[in-house]
Amino acid sequence: MEKQFIKLDDFIFKDDFADLTDLQYTRALQIINAEFSGVYTLWSILPPDEARAKRELCINYLVAWKLAQLYPGAALHVSGTGALPIQSKKAGPIFIKYRDMVSQEGSVLSMLTTNNYGVEALTMIQSAPDMYEVYA
Repeated sequence: MEKQFIKLDDFIFKDDFADLTDLQYTRALQIINAEFSGVYTLWSILPPDEARAKRELCINYLVAWKLAQLYPGAALHVSGTGALPIQSKKAGPIFIKYRDMVSQEGSVLSMLTTNNYGVEALTMIQSAPDMYEVYA
């Protein structure tokens, strides 16, 4: 299946990163295309335009996740955890503990839990019908 590459101008989270260069974006996209090439086969049961839209949204989240990992100082609207999974948050008196989103210990997907972009991508990947072989 041919990969749909998103260009920097089409990157929906471009404004969430300060002074993002084409080279930084391209580097992150290349890493994502190597590490998560399977995303380009997800949602295959949907009509082509819908499948492409979901894949591109997921790739956008993955690229934003990788940019926040590679260039944490440039990320304006998300805080990284230094590659540690987000396990809990505290805001004033409120404490939130997240459930483990990846049931297979040591899964490569667990690294996506290090910032909100990755969590969104993980949710999309895990909920894709192809992951469950659910064809309705």
